[in-house]
Amino acid sequence: MNKGLKGRVVRTLKRVAYLVPILLGVLFGVCSFVGVHGGTLEIRNIILYADVIFFAALFVIIFHGAIKLVKKIKRHPCNLDTPFDFCKHLKLDWSLKSVIVSWGIISICWIPYAIIFFPGTYWFDTSWQLVQFFDPNTPITDHHPFALTYLLGFFAVLGKSLLDNAVYGLYILVILQAAVSALSLASMTCYLTRFKVPWKIRFIVIAFFALFPFLPCLAMSLAKDTIATPLFVFFSIMFCEIWMTRGNVLASPLFDVLLIVDIVFASAVKKTGMYVIMLSLLLLAFIVKTWLMKAGVVAIALIPYLTVGLIAPTFIFPVLHIEPGENSEMLAVPMQQVANVVRNHPSSLSNKELDEIQEIYQQDTERLRGAYCWYVSDPIKGQRIPPEDVHKLGKLWLRQLLTHPTDMAAGWAGLSASWFSFAVASEDGAKQNSMVVLSGSSHHHPGVNQFMSWPDSTKGGQAFGKFYEQTLLTLPIAGVLFQKSLWASILPFFLIFVSVRSRSWWRMLILNMPIMVTLLTLVAGPTSAYGEAVRYVLPLVYTLPLFLCISLSLLEQGEPEQ
Repeated sequence: MNKGLKGRVVRTLKRVAYLVPILLGVLFGVCSFVGVHGGTLEIRNIILYADVIFFAALFVIIFHGAIKLVKKIKRHPCNLDTPFDFCKHLKLDWSLKSVIVSWGIISICWIPYAIIFFPGTYWFDTSWQLVQFFDPNTPITDHHPFALTYLLGFFAVLGKSLLDNAVYGLYILVILQAAVSALSLASMTCYLTRFKVPWKIRFIVIAFFALFPFLPCLAMSLAKDTIATPLFVFFSIMFCEIWMTRGNVLASPLFDVLLIVDIVFASAVKKTGMYVIMLSLLLLAFIVKTWLMKAGVVAIALIPYLTVGLIAPTFIFPVLHIEPGENSEMLAVPMQQVANVVRNHPSSLSNKELDEIQEIYQQDTERLRGAYCWYVSDPIKGQRIPPEDVHKLGKLWLRQLLTHPTDMAAGWAGLSASWFSFAVASEDGAKQNSMVVLSGSSHHHPGVNQFMSWPDSTKGGQAFGKFYEQTLLTLPIAGVLFQKSLWASILPFFLIFVSVRSRSWWRMLILNMPIMVTLLTLVAGPTSAYGEAVRYVLPLVYTLPLFLCISLSLLEQGEPEQ
């Protein structure tokens, strides 16, 4: 490709890139309208179009301004010895010493949270899994990964054996989880040196990880997301290394073993993470150098599915008497959309469609209409749906999309409202757009009290929770850091915007694939407004600094065409 043609292509891509903030503005406008109008979408309401135009213009201006600002930032040498007198020994380079020092800095800043939230905070799902582990009359299911159920059970038994209290054993797991999380974030910060990210940026990143209270608050709670996220960070670092070396690093057996162990464990404790890892690696295969390396990346990508998706259900489930998880979780969006049509237009459905709906949802339409909640799909989901009913749901969904597109759009927008807006109110009037942390464990499965003394409150969690919600979340400018939508959509879309503007746009898009696939899992999820949604966005809060810093650094350096 000659230079003139290449230049025209680059200029065209830079213009096309502005479709990204425009699309984000459209989604923001729709979800903002739905979020403050009780899950309804009124296409004749002028406010809807005003919202769309406002947010599209806003994000075009913000994205354009951010790119201009990045270009004006003065670069500094990566090997700067004395950036500031008070921290002249803090190199933050890619070395074991710097990783350990950075780990210590983050850990020290997180210690007060370990005290405040003693003996840890636990989600409802955590208590449910413990009931399955201890109650012989409650079968263990793979609705939440069975490997995590056994991990929780192991530490609960350890606590009973060593300290005569199962919760203390779980608190040990919380501390281990927090330590691994801090290590992963320290490693990520130091790894940025590999892409020549300036020292001051790395310093800002580690300061963010150490001081942003959302991170240690979530690290002191226990769920599949909090355990899997640091493993996802390590995967992201190795993913970037494969991308940078175009697969040469795969020649190291140690690297391959660490990568496989990491992604298998990450997939075993969070099935959604398995799909993110698999798809990211499969697309990464397109940019590695040789066919042998491509085959190696594909083989590694398939290992989590072979282990967690095939071997475990075939051989481990029968031996341990584990019941398969429900597939309705993966069908949350189409089920919610069809249920919204049932709520709003029951008379438009034929008798055959009504019968199919009753079979699919395992409840009659009147009960379905009463159970429907516009910002969460759990009330309308039934048990495991047989394959033939999944086929029926697909055809039913397509028919309703053609006949009631507005209701179908509103059904999705209600579930994703907190991902794409700044104002979402639930039925009780509570705002659901901020990342509220868990300050206690009072919401738990009642059966867990039979097997351990369950802690409803923490040492100082309630007091800190009030400070967090009444002070931190209400800060005029810094409060935007606590918005779900910042991490779930604005920054990921900005990352896509930066990637498309790059000379090697397709390579940049592949580099950021872990973020993009994670974003897809959010918009296909069962809710964005419930408290549990903060767990879903946690992987993005952890890893977006890595991909943003790398992408902006490459954009500024003029990443060469490969």
